[in-house]
Amino acid sequence: MEQRRTDPAKNRLDTITFSRLALALAADYECLYVIDTENDHYVEYRTHGTDKRLVRRSSGDDFYADTVRNCRKLVYEEDQEEFLRVFSRENVMAALENGDSFSLNYRLVYDGKPQYYYLKTILGQGMDADCIVIGVQNVDAQVRREMAQQAELRTYTEIASSLARLYEVIYHVDNTTGHYTAYRSSEDFTRREAAQDGTDFFGLMHTLIRQRVHPDDRSMLMEKIEEGRLLLNLRETRVISLNYRQLSGGVSEYVNLVAFLRNRDDGHFVVAIRNIDAQVRQQSELDRERRIYSHIAGALANRYEVIYYIDIVTNAYIQYSASERFASLGITRQGDDFFRTAVEDIQRYIHPEDSPYLMSQLHKDVLLGKLGATGTSSMTYRQMLDGRPQYVTMHVVRPLNDTDHVVIGVLNVDAQIRREQTMAEESAVFGTIARALAQRYEVIYRINIHTNAYKEYSSSAKYARLEVGTTGRDFFEDTQKNMKQDIYPEDYPMMASAMRKDRLLQSMQETGSTALNYRLMLDGKPQYVTLFAILPKEDADHIIVAVANVDAAKRQELAFREALGSAMDMARRDALTGVKNKYAYVQAEAELDEQISDGTNPPFAIMVFDVNGLKIVNDTLGHSAGDAYIREACALICTTFQHSPVFRIGGDEFVALLTNRDYGGRDLLIRQFSDCIDENLRDGHVSVAFGISEYDAHTDLRVQDVFERADKAMYEHKKAMKQRMNARTPAP
Repeated sequence: MEQRRTDPAKNRLDTITFSRLALALAADYECLYVIDTENDHYVEYRTHGTDKRLVRRSSGDDFYADTVRNCRKLVYEEDQEEFLRVFSRENVMAALENGDSFSLNYRLVYDGKPQYYYLKTILGQGMDADCIVIGVQNVDAQVRREMAQQAELRTYTEIASSLARLYEVIYHVDNTTGHYTAYRSSEDFTRREAAQDGTDFFGLMHTLIRQRVHPDDRSMLMEKIEEGRLLLNLRETRVISLNYRQLSGGVSEYVNLVAFLRNRDDGHFVVAIRNIDAQVRQQSELDRERRIYSHIAGALANRYEVIYYIDIVTNAYIQYSASERFASLGITRQGDDFFRTAVEDIQRYIHPEDSPYLMSQLHKDVLLGKLGATGTSSMTYRQMLDGRPQYVTMHVVRPLNDTDHVVIGVLNVDAQIRREQTMAEESAVFGTIARALAQRYEVIYRINIHTNAYKEYSSSAKYARLEVGTTGRDFFEDTQKNMKQDIYPEDYPMMASAMRKDRLLQSMQETGSTALNYRLMLDGKPQYVTLFAILPKEDADHIIVAVANVDAAKRQELAFREALGSAMDMARRDALTGVKNKYAYVQAEAELDEQISDGTNPPFAIMVFDVNGLKIVNDTLGHSAGDAYIREACALICTTFQHSPVFRIGGDEFVALLTNRDYGGRDLLIRQFSDCIDENLRDGHVSVAFGISEYDAHTDLRVQDVFERADKAMYEHKKAMKQRMNARTPAP
């Protein structure tokens, strides 16, 4: 303290005994002021040495005046005004006269940094009744420790409150006492649980298990969360997760309980509970739909040795095999990367001469590039089966109405290819070979690549331009002329470019052959044909061009593609109403969730419908009438919301996903639909309760958030409709 003048003769404070002063000084105080209450004279004492001896440091005539000056120098600037307002002679004496002590917390500045201090004032006793003693203690470490603990507690509370949005209830439990604090976001749980704080967590859990958990799950859950076992398991694994069924309104719902120890706090553990009923039931529905699709794909696999169903987004695949030979290779399976597996299988099973070609064709980018141009691709190669190479053809198609998947079918064509090879090998003279091949091909040309002169062989009057075995002067010139009138118009630009001499020869240089698929106009309609061009190894001066009619095979392939697309579309359709089913809704929901997560989703609304009175119709008129009732309700929905996909997600539940035109005009459509429902109610026809909710980018994290609001609105509407009907029904 800064001193004012001191008069030892007048200062009675020097006579205070050390023992009384020591009693007034707590062991933790680092300095002590003794003040005469009559004239405000004071003496300052400090502790010194390891034995904490008290030594006189300073004195003064007016303690409170000196305090004001020293406050401006030493007290932290933010605390000065409050310090001076509170620490006045009037306030100190008033507290002491009432029999209380006077205390104050504030900060002093040392080395440019504020430190927390604590000041306490007491009134002397007996001989020292006319004095007051003020002890000053440095409490900086203690205060900062408490502040850190409070900050950690606030942080945990904020985290728990935030997590409570994902979980219905979160408990923070003391391992030793069982005392707990609960954080909730679910109104349903809030109504059923006790207050925020409780004294016996395990007692609460046992009560809730007996009252609300499904009977089949009670003993399991009771055993898992028994106090001793739960704490032992948590110390071993840190985290425990349990699924069980909870009864809500007489209906069982799947619930997940997660318990874990807090980091750096083994004295507490956390238990979080959330409702996972929708996820569990959706997964069950997806599993059922996958089994249906597996049956469909298995039936289609009867035509092919093996079929691969590939997700081109994730590369995951499912394989269906109807061939014992293929199955014996151990490749009947599911996998997470078709293209990586294809590389491994090509190296193991494909003939070495064909491996590089097939490897290049089954590269993902190359394959998708071909599919993007034509929607289908085919390739023939040799696969090692039964110890010898056999020819197989691979057909690749994109299913209808499914841009995320590719289907590959592998067909054994060994017998067909070897027949053709045998025919070629047994013919010694080209004319004989050509005529033999003409039984397989519609027309064959032998062209001199130096002069362009050619000879034509044909067994079909439809294809022959010359007499059988006659010649022409310029194959490429004649071809360009004939293509203008014979080629299907959509295929003409491609063929005109591909059949230029330089292009054709260039495409044959790498492999010695090339193939072109196109359509010819025959009998007034387009027919699929394949042109094969070959460089004979024994004759470097000529090329052979053969044209085969593959219309029947191509249309069979297209029919397969259409059948597969239709089958997949059927798996997504509700058999009774023809609208999309719950499996399709789950897929649409997943796609929208992905768009929401990356911020690319369009504005949308979800409308939930529930058919009224279906049970009464079924009970009184039979299920055939009930089915007709459902179809009538579905037609009512589809007629109003013509531009929105409609899904039947339950027996009497429908969902419409409003986007684009229907979303923009949703208010008018809802009024029209409501008017129609009111008219049907008056006439005794089918009625439907409904609710709608729009997606809010600020609050909705997933489609389920929008659905739940719409579902809640639907139930409110249903309740209101029931009240209206009861009001119209006269009392008996």
